Amino acid sequence: MRHIRTTLLMASQQLSSAVQWSTAQKAVQRLVPPLSFDSRKGQNGRIGVLGGSYEYTGAPYYAAQSALQAGADLAYVFCADGAAPAIKSYSPELIVLPCYKTDRMHDQQATATAMQEIRPWLARLDCCVIGPGLGRDEGVLKGVADIMNAAEVRSISTIVDADGLFLVAQDPELVEGRSDCVLTPNRRELERLAARLNVAAEADDVAAQVARKLGNVVVVAKGQRDVVTDGTDVLVVDEPGAPKRCGGLGDVLCGALAPLAAQAARADAADAAFVGKRPLLWACYGACVASRRAAAAAFARK
Repeated sequence: MRHIRTTLLMASQQLSSAVQWSTAQKAVQRLVPPLSFDSRKGQNGRIGVLGGSYEYTGAPYYAAQSALQAGADLAYVFCADGAAPAIKSYSPELIVLPCYKTDRMHDQQATATAMQEIRPWLARLDCCVIGPGLGRDEGVLKGVADIMNAAEVRSISTIVDADGLFLVAQDPELVEGRSDCVLTPNRRELERLAARLNVAAEADDVAAQVARKLGNVVVVAKGQRDVVTDGTDVLVVDEPGAPKRCGGLGDVLCGALAPLAAQAARADAADAAFVGKRPLLWACYGACVASRRAAAAAFARK
């Protein structure tokens, strides 16, 4: 993860058949949180990660810590109480907030109600990552759906991954038409979304079709090549990452994307550096490049 910010700032080569890095670099660098002695704590990004269960504690840590490495000032993790002690022990930099009790998960309504404690924190966030290590407890998913609706009302940029995508496949209206929302499915998750939306999973442009069906949300289809699309424009990242496909790579991508997405929400879309494409697309492109290069550097070292 230590290579993420350096990658965002220093990379300088062609990355894909679709985009020259000389073009992409200008667009991505517009979205890297700037360093200044005049900045205030939180100004460069306050990121929330909603995820983490008794079984899965690493995923939200990777996402939150990557957000800090990519330039965010503050990272909050909202998780089950059974996950909080472990996540707290991983890093003193993270603000870890247990928001529901695991011993009440048999009571779906109680769990969903307890998760409403997250709502007041939304006003502090610039971007919310939903899904890493979340699990599929029905009460938790019900509570997450309410939080996603609240985030939409507040126009908070939202990145949905992992079990958050399982929820979206059940209820696509949660993200439909949201211009500030990014879905980051792997192949299996993309197939599930495609089936729900009556899109042929074997189609060459399945990611673009899913994006269009959902009202032009941004989709980052992860794979051997990452495809970033809003259903209109398509950016392809085919730079090599690491041949070791370990768990956590998607969480690192989400975390690296969060502060860039927050900056994209503030950016002037008419800026010539964006060459007529949505700033959020370039945020996704930059995060894909950063996470791939970080993985390659880590593999080379280890």
